[in-house]
Amino acid sequence: MKTIKRTHNQQEAKIIIGFLNAHGVAAELLDGAINSVLPMPGGVRIAVPDNQEAEALTLLANAQSGAAAIDEEDEGNKV
Repeated sequence: MKTIKRTHNQQEAKIIIGFLNAHGVAAELLDGAINSVLPMPGGVRIAVPDNQEAEALTLLANAQSGAAAIDEEDEGNKV
């Protein structure tokens, strides 16, 4: 497992993990014992399997830049 991101709180981390999981990346919360919405010193770590690190980082970069991933199914639904 590789830590790919740190967030300020667990809620933010769970949103990112849900996003990655929805795109087929097996992301996990490493600091799961801490259940707080308050900012955590050092942050909350998100990790993915070593072989999914590049894919996860690409997904996060695209999401941050506003780029939208289009599934092959969706391309057929364009007007």
